[in-house]
Amino acid sequence: MNEILRVTGLRKRFNELLVIDGIDFSVLEGEFFCIIGPSGCGKTTLLRIIAGLEKFEGNVFLRGKPIIKPGIDRTMVFQDYALFPWRTVIGNVVFGLELKKIPKKEALKMANEMIRIVGLEGFENAYPHELSGGMKQRVALARALVCDPEILLMDEPLSALDAQTRIEMQNELARIWQKTKKTIIYVTHSIEEAVFLSDRILVMSKRPAKVKAMIEVPLPRPRNRFGKEFLEISLRLYKILENQINGPGGI
Repeated sequence: MNEILRVTGLRKRFNELLVIDGIDFSVLEGEFFCIIGPSGCGKTTLLRIIAGLEKFEGNVFLRGKPIIKPGIDRTMVFQDYALFPWRTVIGNVVFGLELKKIPKKEALKMANEMIRIVGLEGFENAYPHELSGGMKQRVALARALVCDPEILLMDEPLSALDAQTRIEMQNELARIWQKTKKTIIYVTHSIEEAVFLSDRILVMSKRPAKVKAMIEVPLPRPRNRFGKEFLEISLRLYKILENQINGPGGI
């Protein structure tokens, strides 16, 4: 796979507070790339920098071109769905295509196909208040994917769901990623979720954040959450994070 994103010498300050202190990593095209780390270490800030929503020191390149502002080549999916309550499912999904001036007939065809891919056929005319949390997140995912971004940025998108729905959505997200082969950068607090979904996991240190570890997840899909190798990788991550929290200067 070819490299799609490269981050070098990245630093971020909020006034005098140094949040990120010299991060370097790259992401491959079509990769499911997870980011985990202690609470408050700057995971969401890092995602917002890649989205072009934060100023920073250092370099972030998308296909060799510097990221300096938001663009249609990157789309972000948030924890709280960020759906328009006055729009139906199809109205929410087609929104980005309207901004891109896609002809209405073509845009509706594309939106309906993405609704089918995320498993929401039959709910095209439902409003967000009529949907469960998992269904709302599917709408948010469809709205992001239909615009065909270079990179899909996901900020703890499943954390507000109950345990059973979260597992179902992890399975669905893995299925959708395998179907679309979209490059995904995914922030999560859940070690199990990271191991279940990702090709590689970037572990950030406590603030000011550095790259503590880069963990390969060479497990075949679909993944067995109770398999020996799955549990071994999870335990390795737990130990790294535990050292970050309980070690010298931990939070």
